Amino acid sequence: MIVSSAPGRVDLFNTHQDYKGLPVVPAAVDLRTVVEGELKMGDVIKVKSINMNEEAELKVTDELKVGQWSSYVLAALKALSMHGYFIGGAELTIRSNVPVGSGLASSAALLVSVVNWFNKAYGLGLSKRDIAELAYEAEHNIMGIPCGRLDQYSSSYGGLIILEARAPYRVEELGVKDLDFIVVDSGVRHSTMNVHTVRQRELREALSMLKESIPRDHWDKLNKPLDEVDWDWLASVAKDYLSTLSEVHRKRLEFTILMNESTKRAIVELRKSKPDRKVLGEIMNEQHRLLRDLYEVSIPELEEIKKALDSNGALGSKISGAGMGGSIVALAESREEATRILDSIKGKWRGWVVSIDQGVS
Repeated sequence: MIVSSAPGRVDLFNTHQDYKGLPVVPAAVDLRTVVEGELKMGDVIKVKSINMNEEAELKVTDELKVGQWSSYVLAALKALSMHGYFIGGAELTIRSNVPVGSGLASSAALLVSVVNWFNKAYGLGLSKRDIAELAYEAEHNIMGIPCGRLDQYSSSYGGLIILEARAPYRVEELGVKDLDFIVVDSGVRHSTMNVHTVRQRELREALSMLKESIPRDHWDKLNKPLDEVDWDWLASVAKDYLSTLSEVHRKRLEFTILMNESTKRAIVELRKSKPDRKVLGEIMNEQHRLLRDLYEVSIPELEEIKKALDSNGALGSKISGAGMGGSIVALAESREEATRILDSIKGKWRGWVVSIDQGVS
């Protein structure tokens, strides 16, 4: 019997920036997805989901079926196969306490755990980076979800990390381990694909529109994929031209610039031997305002949760994930204080007290 486990995550700083090639700061948390089972003869992978109370039989050669949880498992198998790894028969059981569609990277936890299960079953010798990249390929390339690498790297590496979301995707593992969070689920389910697709289209339109006012010798800096744009240059030079854009397109670029500047301050604090939780909480509040006002991915249900958390003593809180539903993550002074805050709002929402956890194991 082989057991593989991978964590969900909260994206603390620079939400919606990984697909722009900007550094992001996620924290793996102690809500995990577990895949357990045995190798079997043949080429059929039998999968049972305890949470969904469903079973499926898969082959690497099968076509993906939109909207089915088993497609994530199949995408992981295809990613492994495309890299030349043999995938034979298996019988797997999946259980998870990472809530689906709540902004806690449930899909990444599943993909990372599945990839690692076959890594251990066949002794593939994959590193945490390899596992993260295969999980990313499965979700982004094979399933066609326009995500960045934040979720997969956070789930694979674990802990609190800084991910440079531009090749070669450098990971800085921070020593911070004693932060305590409250995660509260709005109950509103969202589609990461839909949110990301719209915002990425708006950003590409904004960069194209800048060419109407910016000097021609700068156009080559704008004719790039989002993850190759020099955002620091844009912050210092092109911001003088943002007023020429429509309100929506101006907001999307201002968000990208201000969110990144805010995250740079958070990183300075996180690199200290003992980060100040109050400073981190203030930056979380600032980033929530940017997500709400300039990226427009908040909804009334999320605002109500944030207000309840803040009024009951949270040091700071923000959207975790793509927004338009999902969860709010809040920072507390201690685990005891986090428990008290969650107890004070129980009955209306589902929530958890979580701490930083290890990566795939």
